[in-house]
Amino acid sequence: MDKNIIILERRLFSALGHERTQINAINQLIGNDKASVISCEDINSNEMPFKNKIISQLPKLNLKEEGKEPKSYIQESGKKLIKIFKDNKLNKINKIIIPSARKLEISLITYLYKINKFPQSITPVIRILDIVFIENLPKTTLELFFYLVNKGKIHLFTETKELTKKIKNDIKIKCLGEFILPISVPYNLEVNPKKIKNKHIYIGCLGSPRRSKGTYQVPKIIKYLRQYFKKNQINLKVTFIVQLSKDKTKRTIIFKIYEYLSRYISGYVKIKYVYGVEDNKKFLKLMKSIDIFLLPYSNIKYKYSGSGFITDAIFLEKPIINSKGMSMKDLTSFKNSESVNHIEDYPKAILKIIKNYDYYSINSKLAKEYLKNKIKKSFNVILNK
Repeated sequence: MDKNIIILERRLFSALGHERTQINAINQLIGNDKASVISCEDINSNEMPFKNKIISQLPKLNLKEEGKEPKSYIQESGKKLIKIFKDNKLNKINKIIIPSARKLEISLITYLYKINKFPQSITPVIRILDIVFIENLPKTTLELFFYLVNKGKIHLFTETKELTKKIKNDIKIKCLGEFILPISVPYNLEVNPKKIKNKHIYIGCLGSPRRSKGTYQVPKIIKYLRQYFKKNQINLKVTFIVQLSKDKTKRTIIFKIYEYLSRYISGYVKIKYVYGVEDNKKFLKLMKSIDIFLLPYSNIKYKYSGSGFITDAIFLEKPIINSKGMSMKDLTSFKNSESVNHIEDYPKAILKIIKNYDYYSINSKLAKEYLKNKIKKSFNVILNK
């Protein structure tokens, strides 16, 4: 089956980006690493965490212009993709998987259909993570994309049930369902659930610090937890592990100041900063050390889009605390998480999980079984099994 699949992923520049790790996930689902990966010509293939053949011949990626690429860039990308198909004898494969399709990838595939240059034997499998990548398409591209998807020429998937439902109901386009890929935690990783009774508790808030991820709300959450500990005379040791930017940005400095100003309240709640991890193995080790995953995400931005840390936490059988209204509700409906409405309520959710940690761990294992079956089923749909 691997000989019938190729992967198109332009964004392979980030050492810890999901774009790289999801290719490993596809390899795990296929059973080997024989599927070729098409990417941009400025990619250093020696740095990749996978052994797939990389065909780095697409035009260079310009992040500053991403989403605003001129028509000439799309046309150049189209010519190079046709040449890649021809030179590498890829015209007889069955599927080209685009696991993180954005506006450019959709425009590129649609353009090749428009000029009758896309190989008829190949079905593009397009997975979108955010509805804006469809909504921002030019009208003529959007109309042709709708036609191709509804006719079954392009197979469209999302990452969440919520986004699939919105696309079907609001945009009226055929969507085949969710196609979830593991991010930083290997699909078949065996874990030993951690016992935390009377031990130090580690709460992780990881990933690129962004307003939409609620990173800059964490000092308030820590302050409220310190106040809760003091008021209720709780002497439990808790450390927050928070990932911040290496650059000394204004937000990073303000974050540290706000956190520092509440330290006098309770010495039992501490914080440890991480500023980036060199490779995926070290990042996985860091995640394994965490007892509870904290996701105070925006329930506007993440109402339909998913979070890789939800799947990571579930694969590690760790409980989650997330904002109420976030997507992926089917994955957090096994009583493996606590959803919080207001920032003042995080301390109670944290203490509830700590006091009943074994219960949440068992439920996390149930969520893991559901997630693994869901991934298998969706991938079988993609492979037409």
